[in-house]
Amino acid sequence: MPTLGEVAAAVKSANAGASMMTFDIVFADERTYEEMLARGAVTAEAVGGLYRIDPTGIAVYPCRPVLTIKITIPRRSANGGPDETDFDGVQQFAPLLDLPV
Repeated sequence: MPTLGEVAAAVKSANAGASMMTFDIVFADERTYEEMLARGAVTAEAVGGLYRIDPTGIAVYPCRPVLTIKITIPRRSANGGPDETDFDGVQQFAPLLDLPV
């Protein structure tokens, strides 16, 4: 079974305010994008398992005009807190690369 990192053209993360983080999973063509949506592998439950957080706080939604699946999750700590390890949130996408799709 392929992984998201193998089929996506790009996977990136960033802050979405002080308490949220956002992920963009971008696909190179419409066929691959539609296939990934049809498989239903990118879910709040799957993302919650990867990041060890409650899936009820996770939003996953398709953005067809740009062939992207967007995900928003709560940050583990407030931006700039004493246990912050990635202030900008740009290194947090890595677990998604191994998601079986």
